Parts: sequence; C-alpha cells; structure tokens
Amino acid sequence: MTVPLSHRYIMAARLKGYLDKHAESVALLTEALEKEPGDARLLRFRGHRRISVRDYKGAIEDLREAAAKIPDTPDEHEMYQPEVEKDVISLILGRPEDVRPQHLSEKDADAQTLKRYNTTLHTSIWYHLGVARYLDGDLDGCLEAFRNAEDSSRHQEGTVASQDWQYMALRRLGREKEAGEVLDRFRRIALVDEPHLVGYEGRMRLYTGEITPHELWAMCDGNDLKTVTQGYGLGNWHYYNGDTAKAREVFDGVLKTNVTHAFAYLAVVSEYENNPDFAAAGAAAGTTKEN
Repeated sequence: MTVPLSHRYIMAARLKGYLDKHAESVALLTEALEKEPGDARLLRFRGHRRISVRDYKGAIEDLREAAAKIPDTPDEHEMYQPEVEKDVISLILGRPEDVRPQHLSEKDADAQTLKRYNTTLHTSIWYHLGVARYLDGDLDGCLEAFRNAEDSSRHQEGTVASQDWQYMALRRLGREKEAGEVLDRFRRIALVDEPHLVGYEGRMRLYTGEITPHELWAMCDGNDLKTVTQGYGLGNWHYYNGDTAKAREVFDGVLKTNVTHAFAYLAVVSEYENNPDFAAAGAAAGTTKEN
C-alpha cells in the first residue's frame, strides 16, 4: 500500500501537535500546501494548528478557504489520536501495509470500524472555523460556522460541542431567546457516555439547570483537560450571570492546568487579554500577547 503524500504530512503534523510542537505542525502543513495548494484536508489541519499557536486570523483564512471547497469535497471520517499514533509507528517501522486509511467514507467501512472515526472533515472545518472566530472576538460571526458544524455532525461529541459554543456566544451577545433554542435542541439528544468525552455534555447540562456548578466542577475528577473544558464553560456561565469575581476564580483554575493547547484554555487567555473585566487578572497571570 502506498500512503499518499498529503496523508503522510497530516499524520506527521498531527503527531507534532500531540507533542505540543504546534508551530512545527504548522510549518509541516505549510510545506505540504506548497506541494498541494488548496487541498481542503491540509487547510483544515493547518487552520486547527494555527489556532493552537494563536494565529486566529491565519486560521480563519485557512478554514474559510476550506469551507468554500466543501460543496466539491466529499465528506469523510477522521481518525482520533490513538489510531494516528499507531499508523505513524507503522510508517516509521517500514510497514506501510499496516497503515489504515486516514479518511474513510461511510461506504468504505463497516459500522464497527467507523466507531473509531467520530468526526468528519466537513464538521471539523466548520467547527474549527467557529472556534477561530470566537477566539478572535467575533461572537456573531462564529455562530453560522458552529451551526453548520452542528448540522453536519454525525456524532454526539461534535453536535454537543457545537451547541455549547453557540450557547455561550449567544448569551454573551444578549440573545437569550436564541440561546434557549440551542438548549431545546440539546434536550432532544439521547446522551451516551463515552471515555474520550471531555466535558461539553456537562456544560450543557449546567446551562439547562440539570446540574449545579458544584456538580459540574466535581465531574473534572482531577483530569486537567476536563478541568480546562468544564472550567471555561463554568467561568463564562458565572460571568454572563453577573458574578465576575467567581468567573475569575474559575478562570484562574483553568490557567493553572497549563493545558495550553486546549481551546478552552485559549478562550480564558483571550478573556484576560481583551476583556476589561479581567484585564488585571490577566496581567497578574502573565497572559500577555508577548507570551
């Protein structure tokens, strides 16, 4: 089996991302795009990693270009980290025949195989475009991207995460009726608990009033990634409900995890840099743009 060049670049770039070497990941994908200009997959992954290095405008540029290609680009499922790592090892050890397809259509795999492919190219493009716009401060502009991500999602995680960001943006914009409509769509989901989920379901259950802030925080169970994910949603909830001091306390807890690649962590950094209500806390935490 010959592994296509763009797939090898994506696998290498994803591995760099797992190692927290996000700038090197961006560089690899830039090199790949010089060889295959305009490739939607490469743009999707470079857009993602540009978010990781806080180049939000660059990420928006990449992801908008990728989104424009969606009508002419068949949707396909994407692997998660455990599978990607295994395939990278197979490549290094000279076993290309063991490398699985990095992108699968539903017609190309059975149901059991597709359980490993919980997100799709189209959903990833829209979702990351929404995140980039949100982190860049465009709360209104992120909404269309997140709704497209929700509508294209074929799995609970993508659906709920897209709803969560929409809800937060709408509450910050004071559009409570529309925010309530997002919660209505969430209530219609028959939730399934899965080991890789990091917390968007819990945040949405807080917004609906099903659980308390204390119960949400307890769900973190010492897991730093869950603490970051739950923490931004919880702190944001306190903030738009008028308790800035409590929001700052929770946001400080997020920054202490040092999970710097997480979108929720980056959202807290953006709050501390750009929101006057948190400016003093940001200076104390050292979240300046030079960092």
